[in-house]
Amino acid sequence: MGMFGYRVTQLVGHLPVLITLLTVLVLAATARRRLPGRARSLLLAGAALLLLVELFSTAWVAALPELVRSRALSGGMRQFELMNLAANAVGWIGYPIGLGLVVAAVFAGRAATPAPGRPWGAWTPPATAAPTGSGPGGPPPGFAAGHPGAGQATPHQAAGPWGGSDRPPADPPQVDRAD
Repeated sequence: MGMFGYRVTQLVGHLPVLITLLTVLVLAATARRRLPGRARSLLLAGAALLLLVELFSTAWVAALPELVRSRALSGGMRQFELMNLAANAVGWIGYPIGLGLVVAAVFAGRAATPAPGRPWGAWTPPATAAPTGSGPGGPPPGFAAGHPGAGQATPHQAAGPWGGSDRPPADPPQVDRAD
């Protein structure tokens, strides 16, 4: 079982990556409506390159004992080292390029588009929330429309990078009644 066990072990070790890459290729090829053209092309190219590199790596590792046993590498250890270096170089170059294409696919066609009527980067409230905020259309968060402090945010409330706060609003000022 020596040679057969080695090959099975190598194949089992590479199988999860091979199955994952095949799945990515199938999903990318069938996701025409969900992926824009450029993103889909980059994903297909990256996954295909990664799959080819993984298949080459699997084949090299599986064939290595046979090459050594049959003395196909008649140049001795020096020839073996050069062949192994060349085989590893395919992975050293192919994996980063393939992964870079997959990452590029994530960002392709994802231009920042501001919400209508708001400057780029402005916070847009969720569709189900009532309009709040210091912009037009509502009082600052935590203040009622007719509240004496409406329109004035406490220093802590304006402390966030976008003018918001993670703390509850300050209590309304107490009115001293002179009755």
